[in-house]
Parts: sequence; C-alpha cells; structure tokens
Amino acid sequence: MNIVVFCLYLVFIYYIGFKGYKRVKTAEDLIVASWSMPLSVVTGSLIAALLAAPFFFAAVGSGYTSGGFEGSATMGGLGTCMILGALIWTKPLRRLRGWTLADYYGLRYGSKKLGAYTGIVMAVAFGVFNAGALTVGGTYIIQTLLQIDFLPAALLFVSLTALYSVIGGLWAVAYTEIVQGALAIAGILGITVFIIFYYPDITFNPEWWNVNELFNRGGVEFWTLYLVLALGDIPAVDLGQRVAAAKSPRVAQLSMIIAGSVIIAISWIPGMLGEAFKTIYPNSSNPETLMLAFAQGYFPPLLSAIFLTAMAAMGMSTVAACYVATSGIITKNVYLDFINKNPDPKKLLVFSRIMILVSAVLGLVLAISAQKVIDLAYLAWDIVFVTIFWPIVLGPFWKRVSTPAVWASISIGLIYYIVTSLTHVPGPKIESDGFIGLLNELWFMPGFSGVVISGITIVVISLIIPPTQHVLDMHKIEKDKSLDEVGSKEEL
Repeated sequence: MNIVVFCLYLVFIYYIGFKGYKRVKTAEDLIVASWSMPLSVVTGSLIAALLAAPFFFAAVGSGYTSGGFEGSATMGGLGTCMILGALIWTKPLRRLRGWTLADYYGLRYGSKKLGAYTGIVMAVAFGVFNAGALTVGGTYIIQTLLQIDFLPAALLFVSLTALYSVIGGLWAVAYTEIVQGALAIAGILGITVFIIFYYPDITFNPEWWNVNELFNRGGVEFWTLYLVLALGDIPAVDLGQRVAAAKSPRVAQLSMIIAGSVIIAISWIPGMLGEAFKTIYPNSSNPETLMLAFAQGYFPPLLSAIFLTAMAAMGMSTVAACYVATSGIITKNVYLDFINKNPDPKKLLVFSRIMILVSAVLGLVLAISAQKVIDLAYLAWDIVFVTIFWPIVLGPFWKRVSTPAVWASISIGLIYYIVTSLTHVPGPKIESDGFIGLLNELWFMPGFSGVVISGITIVVISLIIPPTQHVLDMHKIEKDKSLDEVGSKEEL
C-alpha cells in the first residue's frame, strides 16, 4: 500500500513539474516564478516550509529527550521568525526589487560584492547544511515507506527531489506544497487527537511543562532552540525566495504573517507528542522517527500510507526550496552580477538548473556523513545568526547603517563563531541557578555570544563611518509605502 500511494504522489508532483516546465523559459521563471505568486499560493508554500517533516520530527525528538517546552521550541521559533521577518524585511526586499534575499544586502547597502558575500554565506548555510538536515529527515521517511537502507533511501529522496526542482523550479515547488501542507496538517492533527483521546493520562505532564524552569539555568536548552530560530532564522533564504516571488510587497508581508500565526498555533504539538511517546515507546534510540512508527502501528494501512507519503512530500518540497533558493543566489548574486552580466537566457537557465543539482549533491554528501537532523539544521541557523542577522534587522529601521559596518559585522561574527566553536567562548563562569545563570549559559554558546559581538561591531562602525548618499537613497526606497501595491512585472 505504501508503494502504491507514494507512486501516485510521484505522478502528481511530476505532472505539476511538467506544467511548471512549460512555464519556465528563463532563469527568473525558474527561481522567482515570474514574480506572480498570489496570496494563497505564497501562504500555503510558507506554511508547508515551516511544517517541514524533518524539523517537525526533530522537534518531537527534543520533546522526547528533554521535555514539552523544549519540544515546542523549534516550531514556535519558526513561527515567530516568520512574523518578525514579515514586519522587518519582506516589504523592503520587494520595494528594492530584489529576487533573492542576498539582493537585499547588495541593493540596500549599494554593493554587489556585499550581496555576493552574504549570498555565499546563505548558500553554505541553507544550500549545504540545511539541505543536509532536510535530506536526513526525508531519508528516514523513505526508509519507513519502502523498507530500504539509509543510503539507497537517501539517493532516492535526493534524486526525486532534485529532478522535479530542475524541471519546474519554484513554480512547481510552491504549487505542490499547497496540497502537501494540507495533508501534513491533517496527519499531524490526526495523531494529536488520537493520542489525547486514547492516552489522556500521559500528556501534559506537569513536570515537563513547568514554566518556572524556563527562567533559570535549566531553561537554557529551550531558549537555545527557540531564539536561534525566532531570531537567527529571520534571514532565511528559502523563505526569502518565496517572498521574492510574491506578486506585490503587500502580498509578501501578509502571507508571512498568516503562515507564522498558523505555525505558532500548533507549536505545542511536538512537545506534547514527544512527552506521550516517552511512555508509548520507552528507551527509543532514535525518537526523531517515532511519528512514523506511530502512524504505521496505529493507523489503518491506507491512512498510514497517505500520512507517510505526505511527510515524504513535505520533506521533498522543503529541501527543493533550499535547492532553488541556493541556485537563485549563485545565479543572480555571483554569476549574473560578476561572471557574465549579459548571458544568453537559455544558457543562464541551464546554469541555474546545474546549481540546483550541485546543492542537491552537497546536501546528500553531508546527510550521509552526519545522519542527524537537528545538529545540521542548528549549525545552519547559527551561521546565519552570527553573520547576516543584524544588517537585515537594523537596515529597514536605522538609516545610519553603513556598508563598511555590514562587511565588518558579518566577517567578525563568522570568524568569532569558527574560532570559539573550535576552542571556547571567553568569559567568567557564574555559578547561579537563577536568571543570571541562564544568561551566563547562553553566553557560552558561540551563536549567542557571536551575535552580541557582531551587533556591537555594526553599531560602532556605523557611528564611526557614515553611509554614502547612495545607501541613504536606497533606504528611502525601502521605506516607500507607495510601492506596496505594485507588482514586479509593472516595476520592470
């Protein structure tokens, strides 16, 4: 039954991919879907992106090993970052006519080299590490669906995903995600209702949902998981690619707010499921796969097959968006801006498709090496947090931010993160179980102390070296509300 349902799903996505192929004539079509995505499609695609099965499974695993709040931190952080991103950079990016998130840095701060620099950081973080994390999670699902080993499952998952990404680009990814997101939400809610109804005595254990624990040293895991996503994932390249494809700045912002609100509304579920699975499946060696085991063990064969296929679909669509976003960055911010400014449109499209395949191969290699979702994912978000967080958060609100300050902030943050990850974070160790102890524990995380260092750098250098007139003019454009109802086709 699993194979039959999964094959039917493949027929569906490749049909959508074929429809997308007929619409993709240029690299812009492949990467930003001709800047034509309506509110319903962008919103559905964003919800599916945040409900990525690998991340949801990893969140359940955190709930299993650490507790209810820790299990809810990942999804809560993803929903929060979506709403914050909507209020910070969605309209400015579209007002500046960017078609990758890296374009914001290049256009806002008047430097294509800076756009390429930030783009490379994004490509490594999301096109390699994040894609690797999603590949691990997707491989788990394919293993369960088809009962095969990890390596062939990983090869199959990446091959199927890369193929329809190359064929249909962002257009195909976004439209398939609407169906995939709906099926995933139905499956997640189905498991949740089933457990609450049949196992009411093992859900919401007071010891696992003690709010007081969040504000002392014991809450460090929750805040590490939550804040790295809520703040560090604000400049998420795959989200930026979907927003860049929205047909207007207003649609871009509204879709982000709606999607983030939906994810926050169900963010308690992974923690509750992890808590329940602790009793249902004691001593599990890999709790990230327990939702799959539960569906197989408790659902009728047809429902189980549909759920597993939906989860595989979610993993495929989200990693496909990483591939397309990475391809967009390399194509626009490196190749088009520096290597060949006037390429043949067909050759540029071929180059974009090759970059999708390169991202897929790199993610596959990393996934086979690590085979752990949460570790790879948080490494990606840590890198983004300590480097490109401040320029996109301060840029829309503080006109004083200068280009040299952005260069310095990103570089110092990255160097600090690498050095302290290999050695240790400097500072005194405070022996306290209270709030001060919590802050002290967070400081010794390279990602958190690194973002403090990079933040101080961008503020100090901006005060010393003022922005150029061109940078000030670009700030006026990103603040121009009259552009909010204008689509990119009219702009161009």
